[in-house]
Amino acid sequence: MTDAPASPPRTHPESRRGGGLFRRIYLSFVLTVVAFAALVGLAVLTLASPYDAAWVESVDAAVTAREPALTQQLADRPALERELAALADELQLRAVLVDPDGKRLAGDPATRGPRGPRGLKQRQRARLLRGQPMVHRDERGPALSFGLSDPDGQLVAVLSLDTGDGPAPRARLLALALLGLLAALAVGAWPLARSLTRRIAALELGAGRIARGELGHRVPGRPAGDELDRLGDAFNEMAARLEAMLRGQRALLTNVSHELRTPIARMRVLAELLGERVDALPNQDHPGVTRLRRGIAELGEDLLELETLISDLLTSGRLDLAGTKALQRSRVELAPLLTRLAARVDARARCEPQELHAELDLVLVERLLANLLHNARRACPQGQIDLSARVDADQLILSVEDEGPGIAPADRATIFDPFTRLDAARARDHGGVGLGLYLCRQIAQAHGGTITAEDRPGGAQGARLAVRLPLATT
Repeated sequence: MTDAPASPPRTHPESRRGGGLFRRIYLSFVLTVVAFAALVGLAVLTLASPYDAAWVESVDAAVTAREPALTQQLADRPALERELAALADELQLRAVLVDPDGKRLAGDPATRGPRGPRGLKQRQRARLLRGQPMVHRDERGPALSFGLSDPDGQLVAVLSLDTGDGPAPRARLLALALLGLLAALAVGAWPLARSLTRRIAALELGAGRIARGELGHRVPGRPAGDELDRLGDAFNEMAARLEAMLRGQRALLTNVSHELRTPIARMRVLAELLGERVDALPNQDHPGVTRLRRGIAELGEDLLELETLISDLLTSGRLDLAGTKALQRSRVELAPLLTRLAARVDARARCEPQELHAELDLVLVERLLANLLHNARRACPQGQIDLSARVDADQLILSVEDEGPGIAPADRATIFDPFTRLDAARARDHGGVGLGLYLCRQIAQAHGGTITAEDRPGGAQGARLAVRLPLATT
């Protein structure tokens, strides 16, 4: 067996920290943070109040310019209404003018502000008398109050202006800004998260299939890719090396088994000749002759078991190395086959329909069913065994049922592994080395099917081994 070709040296992971995946994560994080910061700044600018000190000064200047007209027209209600409406339109604010008793003289009564000078504190009155505006702020926005004085310096009216009842637009702007920030984070993180999870899921699936023994499977990747692609390459390289190593071992085992067939055949012939010579000896009742005859018979049984083992190894190796190419399909009439095999172990055969036939490898399928039947008879020496074949949709189902102790659920996945005994406590004298069910699984898989151990229908005691093959009828 030749060694597998050496693969090119791989770069140590620590020397490739700045790979493509690192750059993608780093840049995605940086760009997302930059976008988030930009949106935060935009939201701050959008939601920042325009009603600052400069705005107060501009309103104060406009009110000062119209104060003489407003004071002169306090007794002329229509003219006062027009003058106040002009001021409100100029400033795009609501306005109301009240007298010292808090009675409205003109303007919008919904305007926020003090209802007359008498309700003001001393410092507030002093501020208005000095010609300084009062600023009130609440959740609805700022409101300004100005004092109108007569020539004697007495407050004769209070002018109030506000921005209106408009918290809803600002709340909507805040909600939209928060939604925009969340959307920026989601959009920035989605491509990276989706790409990573999809490719990690592919790695997980591929590694699981390789771990289950599908060494021919390869994890998809991109040439000269990033860290995840190189991880996939490492899985593929590991699977290829394991596959090559196992194939070499199987080829060696097959070759050794093949070479052993000839000397074992010669030994069987020699044992038969010795048996004939012993039968020709005089005094057959002598204890030495009896022991010799028994020893030769046991030697023949051991050689037959060894020959069966070698035959199983050769068949298993052929299926491992050639797979479906090892099959020699032909039209198989199932009812006669089942009847003939069942008769060997005193089992019942049932085929539905009776004329059922399929394209199978007759030798291998016969080997499969014979192994199942002999295992069933060893587990159930006196009970009933049923061998059946039926069609379910596009599958051919071959099953063997017995009335033995059954197979524990924990053992149903491992009994088909090589060199696993159906009953670990069974004495070796009962035959078998644990290749029979493994060979059955190989034959089923070579036909594109499966074999499983199940409970018997209706909860009856015993075991049921079912082989499901794709139905290829002629």
